[in-house]
Amino acid sequence: MKHRTTLMRTAAAILLAGGGLLAGTPAHAAAAACSGSACDGKDPSVYCQGDARTVQSLRLGQALLELRYSPSCRAAWARISNAGYDTRDQFTPYATVHRNSDGREYSCSVPNGDTDCYTRMVNDANVTSYAKGMWDSGARIYEDRTGSY
Repeated sequence: MKHRTTLMRTAAAILLAGGGLLAGTPAHAAAAACSGSACDGKDPSVYCQGDARTVQSLRLGQALLELRYSPSCRAAWARISNAGYDTRDQFTPYATVHRNSDGREYSCSVPNGDTDCYTRMVNDANVTSYAKGMWDSGARIYEDRTGSY
C-alpha cells in the first residue's frame, strides 16, 4: 500500500509539472508582445495584430490606404490593399507610416504579383502618426495621406 501511495504521488507530481509547462506556453507567447518604443521597427503581424484596428483610412482609386493601431502595443503602422498593378506601365504602389513627433517613417512596396503590403510599426504612445501612400491606376496616379491619430 505504501508503495502504491508513493507511485500515485510521483504520477501526480509528473502531471502537475507537465501541466505547469503547458500553462507556461501562453505566458511565453504573450511575452513576445511589445509596447510603445519597444515596438519601433517591429512586424505588427508578429507582435500586435491581435487587437489592431483601422483608425484612419482613405481610397487611392481602387486601393485602400489604412492607418492601423494596436491599443495594447501603443503602436501604429500603414497598410495598403487592393493595390494590384502592371509592372510594364505602372509605378509600384507603396504605403508609409509617419510619426509626427520626430519624422520616423517605415515604408513598404507592394510586391510584383501581389495586391497589398504593410509597414513596420512606429511607437505611437503619447504622439500621433499618419499613413501616406500611392497607387497608379495606369490612367492616373493617386497619392494622399490619412489624418493623424
